[in-house]
Amino acid sequence: MLTVLAPDFGSTARETVEMGRTIKVMLLNHDHPNLKPWPTWLRSPEGLGEDADFLDAAIARAQNHDVSMVKERDEFHELLKKRLARIGQYVEVAVEGDRDALKRAGFNVRPIQVKKSFSGPPPAPEFSVTHGKESGTFSAKITRYPGAKSYRVQITDQDPSTNPTWLDVDDFPLASKILVSGREPGKLYWLRASIFSSAGRGPWCLPVSIRSL
Repeated sequence: MLTVLAPDFGSTARETVEMGRTIKVMLLNHDHPNLKPWPTWLRSPEGLGEDADFLDAAIARAQNHDVSMVKERDEFHELLKKRLARIGQYVEVAVEGDRDALKRAGFNVRPIQVKKSFSGPPPAPEFSVTHGKESGTFSAKITRYPGAKSYRVQITDQDPSTNPTWLDVDDFPLASKILVSGREPGKLYWLRASIFSSAGRGPWCLPVSIRSL
């Protein structure tokens, strides 16, 4: 079973005090049958309330910044968070991962992960082109698209507004390793790219212009 309990038991001692008190009250009034009777080997809700009161007092004692009092507060803060975590893990198992039951016990739960679905053709990619290390070469990069099978790059030396002839450079399996070579130094080129996935080929991006060096 994937855990739904969020590992959040207060980033500050004060937050942990409030959480401990809340969980105590909510556990004592919880209606889930699997939470009664409470196991003897686990810190009881009443004991949790006592711990919260102790930490609250430790916070007050540490306000004068006495080193020993600050240490006491910090150490008990960590101890109470561990106890809350153990109780939360027990409650999660007892309620069989019921998110609502966990929240009604005062615990935070992890957000539900919604898996993105890519039902239609991919969008036009984000495409950038720079000069390569050698003369007459370009280095191109496409923002990776989940589910892409390949990335096609085309090139032309004609103005895109004149309905030019586009030539295929290649189909690249990786979005980050695209090298275009064999271009005439001093000449202006336009390049464009599209994504191919199981849903088909997406539209071309806007042409990017670059002059070969």
